Amino acid sequence: MARVTVRPVVTLLTRAASFLRDLDFLDDLGAATAVQVVPAREPGRPQRSWVVRLGHDLYVRSAPGSVGRAGGGRAHLQVDGTRRPVMLAEVAPELHSLLDDAYLAKYGRCAAEKVATVTSDRAAATTFRVRLRRATWSEQVAAAVDSARGALRRRPAEQPCPTC
Repeated sequence: MARVTVRPVVTLLTRAASFLRDLDFLDDLGAATAVQVVPAREPGRPQRSWVVRLGHDLYVRSAPGSVGRAGGGRAHLQVDGTRRPVMLAEVAPELHSLLDDAYLAKYGRCAAEKVATVTSDRAAATTFRVRLRRATWSEQVAAAVDSARGALRRRPAEQPCPTC
């Protein structure tokens, strides 16, 4: 009689669920008008960015009025209160004109000077391809601590004992 183990099936289902959550997040990210990019090396300094989809890839670029940062690497993206770890990769120069067209198509209804700012050569230097990544152990611990702090802040004040 063949022995069937449950662990590989559970692992497969867990990975499938994680993959579907990632797809949902990427869809939300692609539909968002603006996102917050938080570089791993500067966790307290979020950067407002505009996001577009080109083919299967997503790209972020500094939004008008933001201070653009050079350099990619590990970061977090925040969309509608959901924060996910990502890797930001440099973009090949030959893609910039295609990305400019994608930004014009998505944000063309915005003020012309804002769109011109986002499609400028200076803004192109702040363009990065977005790839989801797993959070590091220290990032997971920091997220758990932040979550616990938030839960403590939301706790209602203790009421005095009515018999005292």
